[in-house]
Amino acid sequence: MKIAFLGPAPPFRGGIANFAVHLAEEMARQSHTAQFFNFRSQYPALLFPSGDQYDNSQPTLTSIRVLTPYLPYTWQTTIKAINDWHPDILIASWWLPYFAPAYGYVLGRVKCEIVMLAHNILPHEAWPGTNLLLRYAFRHASKIVVLRRTCLNDLKRTFPNAISTRAVLGFHPLYEHLHIEENHAQDHPGLLFFGLIKDYKGLDVLLKAMPIIRTAIPDIRLRIVGSVYGSVTKYETLIRELDLRGTVECHFRYVDESDAAHFFSISDVCILPYKSATQSGVIATAFSYETPVIASDVGGLGEYVEHNRTGLLVPPDDAPALAAAVIRYYGESLMEPFRAAIIKLKDQNTWGELASLILR
Repeated sequence: MKIAFLGPAPPFRGGIANFAVHLAEEMARQSHTAQFFNFRSQYPALLFPSGDQYDNSQPTLTSIRVLTPYLPYTWQTTIKAINDWHPDILIASWWLPYFAPAYGYVLGRVKCEIVMLAHNILPHEAWPGTNLLLRYAFRHASKIVVLRRTCLNDLKRTFPNAISTRAVLGFHPLYEHLHIEENHAQDHPGLLFFGLIKDYKGLDVLLKAMPIIRTAIPDIRLRIVGSVYGSVTKYETLIRELDLRGTVECHFRYVDESDAAHFFSISDVCILPYKSATQSGVIATAFSYETPVIASDVGGLGEYVEHNRTGLLVPPDDAPALAAAVIRYYGESLMEPFRAAIIKLKDQNTWGELASLILR
């Protein structure tokens, strides 16, 4: 079977591109032929204030950089490129209404079956005309694969009609190739906040929890690793006002897999203090590195993190509750039992099973 992928792939960075690459590689292992119809440019600078959208990775499968969502003259070029390749199926990565005008136009004119791979249904932040844009983009899909039940419920609430009946519940597999580095002795307890930093991810809540945590665990350290969407000033100001210098270590930049392995290897737990969410690729990354998670109980995060087994769940936007969970994590020595439970997950919900579900 010839399978076209529409959406980001290397050299674009981020969880959506990474997910698509692993799925395409699995389909190639199943003797299918996969090709990416990649973005030429993904966002205008106005929508991506955190800087460079690229990393140094190279695609392992054929990739044609053809589509720029905000430049309509590339849409017809994309249609021609896809139709000239004659795919049996096209898998479109979806996560933001911003892509709807381009996707709706292109998907309505390609000559093959269409599967929408929906990482989100509703965006994390308010977006004008969301329902109209979703309807325009999704109407041509014969199948809509969502990765969490929360997203499936969002789809059914938004479109209690023919669109939602095309939905299939999938999952986010773990990344088998990710491993923590061995022999990284720590001289202090280490927390990790990882990934692109946006307001809804609640870094400010975690920073406000740190003085409480430090009172109970004086040698605690927090490492913040990720580029900031916008200005870092508010976080730097909060760190200064809370007197957290020496406790908080800031790496406000994108890191590749080799650097990520280092940071997860020297961390005891990954913190996701999100104020809102539908799902999170950071949890799959953390579990791939066998790192437990303390997360807000919002959206679909509770579907990823099994409370008291693979991590802890706390109310959102509640610094004292978050602090109490961290203190409990160390006080009850929960890292090893949680890690043992996470290791068992690696044999469940594999990339091969997801590929078969999509192509069924």
